[in-house]
Amino acid sequence: MRRNFGRIGIAALTAAALLFSPLSSICNPAASAAAANRSAVIRGTLINVRTGAGTETGKVASLSGGMAVTVTGERNGSDGKLWYSISFSGGNGYVRSDFVRFPSAYTTDSAFEQYLNEQGFPESYKAGLRQLHAEYPSWVFKGFRTGLDWNAALNGEMEGTNSLIDKDSISSWKSTENGKFDWTTSSWPGFDGATWVGASREITAYYMDPRNFLDDKYIFQFAIHSYNPATQNIDGLRAMLRDSFMNSGASGTQTFTDGGQAAVQSTAENTSESFLGFEGPGETGDRAESGAVQTTAGNGSAVISVGEGPGIGLGSNAASASGGASITLTGAGSYADIIMEAAEKTQQNPYVLAAMILQEQGKGTSGSISGSSGHYNYFNVGAYAQNGMSAVERGLWYASQNGSYGRPWNTVEKSIVGGAQFFAENYLKAGQNTLYLKKFNVQGANIYKHQYMTNVQGAAEEGAKLGSGYTAEMKQLPQEFSIPIYENMPDTPAPIPTGDGNPNNKLRSLTAEGFTLTPNFNMDEGLYTLVVEETVSAVNIQAAAAESHASITGAGRIALNEGAADVPITVTAQNGSTRQYLIRIRRQSGGQGSGTTAANEGGAPILDIGNSPVN
Repeated sequence: MRRNFGRIGIAALTAAALLFSPLSSICNPAASAAAANRSAVIRGTLINVRTGAGTETGKVASLSGGMAVTVTGERNGSDGKLWYSISFSGGNGYVRSDFVRFPSAYTTDSAFEQYLNEQGFPESYKAGLRQLHAEYPSWVFKGFRTGLDWNAALNGEMEGTNSLIDKDSISSWKSTENGKFDWTTSSWPGFDGATWVGASREITAYYMDPRNFLDDKYIFQFAIHSYNPATQNIDGLRAMLRDSFMNSGASGTQTFTDGGQAAVQSTAENTSESFLGFEGPGETGDRAESGAVQTTAGNGSAVISVGEGPGIGLGSNAASASGGASITLTGAGSYADIIMEAAEKTQQNPYVLAAMILQEQGKGTSGSISGSSGHYNYFNVGAYAQNGMSAVERGLWYASQNGSYGRPWNTVEKSIVGGAQFFAENYLKAGQNTLYLKKFNVQGANIYKHQYMTNVQGAAEEGAKLGSGYTAEMKQLPQEFSIPIYENMPDTPAPIPTGDGNPNNKLRSLTAEGFTLTPNFNMDEGLYTLVVEETVSAVNIQAAAAESHASITGAGRIALNEGAADVPITVTAQNGSTRQYLIRIRRQSGGQGSGTTAANEGGAPILDIGNSPVN
């Protein structure tokens, strides 16, 4: 009998609920992993392997998601979390348990296979979906056929500042496209504040390719955002917020000290062992040694000013960050209660709303939610740099205005509920009903535009946060996922780039001593000519790299043994990439100079070029 994987019914909910009690041992592989070696795979992106069970120990390697490992034991780490000792091709070490996945055996299911075909999933999607089906048989995977060519869609997401990455990412994650890398200074200019720079095509492709995220941690970026009280409740929400700045239950408190980007009393610890960050554009702050999160303006004073409209100046009379009133959330005013209220009013998944706030506000130190201005913007609505205003300043200006979505947002509750209304009306109604589509808008009238996130990692990380709100038992309930499918996709998922080092492989200068090259040197021009008098026997080529770590080959004293010489100058950047410049030297009557060049007659090696062309 054929099963219908496209519908969720009461019977399925009831059946799943009956499984709750025995699932604790099934869904918690950590409880039984230590006894014997077990095959597993890494889940996440460039996960750190360490010498011991704790983030304070040394790093052995970084492993890509999906890499096969063997779990050889387990122990509690210094951070109080469970760590696995693993072996892998090339070494061994420790990895935190939530970055390890134990695959379940998949028994061929003809009905499920037929359903995958009906949904249009290519073969390259099926391995991940089969694994998920083996672990969570009640989950429904809907193929969303975008109708878009993969490369065309990737080109669209590379336009302008559609895709950004943290400036501290490895160099292969950062763009070298025109306007996104300064070749003269060998640096990346900031967009949406200095923290965020252009993402490379390779890392954008990795995060845009749905096939890289078909596991039970990151699949939730494809979860449909409608509110379902049967699977979304305040207990799950509190569990999701437990290790964040929003960890305040019905009897807990959360205090914000007035100030520009003020101190937040928190003991949450960001212990992610992945390169993936939890902070979106506009979030800043560092963790103090005590565990509290503290951020201040450079001069110790608040620098947030709102109420005068875009383009306002920042005066010197800003309030002190150390003084002023504090705002305390207690009881019914806890974050969990407010987010549940927003979910019920807007019919959105409360876990999605929480994941979005955590992604935008990170450790909770941003001026967007400090309260120093009297306004709050938890979702960073309208927060982008413009007319001399920083992203935080403009976001607070937006929050201060009278108008739609319950503005002004002069309380935490108004900001969260109003922000949720904003997304319901502007994104859900526009068809952007998953975290993935809020980052990569590959549907509707505003294709590649109207995107909530510029952080290329945003959808994956918010998806991981969203998934953390579901207990093992809750994950056995039916869930619906809408997974994009593109035309003409590569046969295998886009790989994650791992290279590092400065990418600048250009020259700062290129000269032929005593002669003039044609055309005049330009670091972006690769071909030059030089015509010298027939009597010239050697030319001294001098080259300087634009970046100090780059190396140069081919320069020096070039002997003209024949009537012509093609001189290749190769620049190798710190990251290993190369660029070649070519000087074509010809000897003929009436050319430049006479005799031999006077430059560097002694000491420099003579390169016998002859007249062989350079291929």
